Amino acid sequence: MDTQFVRPLPQRHNEFRMTHNLVGKFVVLYSGNIALTQGLETVIAAAAQLQEFPDIVFVIVGEASALGHLQECCHAHNARNVLLLPFQPREKLPEMLSAADIGLVVQKRQVTVFNLPSKIPVLLASGCAIVASVPDTGTAKAAVESSGGGIVVEPENPQALADQVLELYHHPEKVRAFGKWGRQYAEDHFSFDQALNQYEALFRQIVTPKKPKVLEAPLKS
Repeated sequence: MDTQFVRPLPQRHNEFRMTHNLVGKFVVLYSGNIALTQGLETVIAAAAQLQEFPDIVFVIVGEASALGHLQECCHAHNARNVLLLPFQPREKLPEMLSAADIGLVVQKRQVTVFNLPSKIPVLLASGCAIVASVPDTGTAKAAVESSGGGIVVEPENPQALADQVLELYHHPEKVRAFGKWGRQYAEDHFSFDQALNQYEALFRQIVTPKKPKVLEAPLKS
């Protein structure tokens, strides 16, 4: 992954925040596929529980064709603190990610994914603290916990998600720490340089001839 492209950027004068009236807000961002496996209704239900905190705004970015269902869900929950947006141009990705205080990873309870969800390395590289609403099985939970870049809560549990968002809202030092640790983990594990180093080590192992073992003659008594 290009950790020079996806990198932490200052929130001050952040164009994404300014364009969408998010300056001074605590932004909780989900960006990615909107499908049955995600269960973003959990995010909207959690947002509805936090409406008494006007500084907290949930932003969901995804396929324009899928936003209609989520808009209906917002109306059903009377969630006025959710902003739905279509996918942004790729060149705007680092700025959008840096506009967030929290990046969400969301899966339903029965989902078992053995491949690392691509959004986790991206969020880590951006220096964005992660809250993952994911099952105990699969790779998402292990990746978030091993990175030190965020925290995992029970999937399909709006109360647990809302409680954790509120905890980080009240403790910005935790948000900063998660972001710092996550960025370092991304540099150590997902950067191009790290990948090249691993390939070079593999090639050296392949091409370096092994020294033949020298059998020593047994000592005569």
